[in-house]
Amino acid sequence: LGHKVQQDELKPRLIESFRGRMLAVPDGVCGAGGTSTFCVATGPQLYAWGKLKVSGDNTTHPTPLEDLSGWSLRSLSCGPGTFAVAADSSVITWGAATNGELGYGPNGKKSSARPDKCPALEGMHTHQVACGVGFTLFLTQASADQLANFPVFTPSVAVEEAKGGNDGEAAAAAGSSKAAGGKGAAAKRKGAAAAGG
Repeated sequence: LGHKVQQDELKPRLIESFRGRMLAVPDGVCGAGGTSTFCVATGPQLYAWGKLKVSGDNTTHPTPLEDLSGWSLRSLSCGPGTFAVAADSSVITWGAATNGELGYGPNGKKSSARPDKCPALEGMHTHQVACGVGFTLFLTQASADQLANFPVFTPSVAVEEAKGGNDGEAAAAAGSSKAAGGKGAAAKRKGAAAAGG
């Protein structure tokens, strides 16, 4: 929580570190995840506290994140163990990833203990980042030439359905024929009742 002591707080309380010379910037970037918190303060400098690495110690008060000194941060997001920032014309990610959510590519590193640039988005203006469980999203403004270099993702489910090899389609077809048969039987009963009535 940033209060220099490891205890629960029952109501909001000002973080003492952000008094005096180190003030949180009014329009500064901040973000929080399940185990950590980040905030831009005067300088501008990004400060972090909480559990910042899977295998690291906890930090109970705001500590400068020197790896991001000098960057002009626009957006920051925290996942369960991953972090991403949009800064200048770069996206910077780090953390303990398992599904490629850091964006380093299929042949790139899977995890990074220190912040590192996401090469595929280098030179683009990224407005916002969002981290979640097993994914990271980037809202990016890119030219047509830049977009042409990106691979198109085709989910395997859509490929199976296009091939007609999906058992779900057969079940849906069987269900619709049963429904049609049911409608026919109901129409016959209705017609018989009208003829008898």
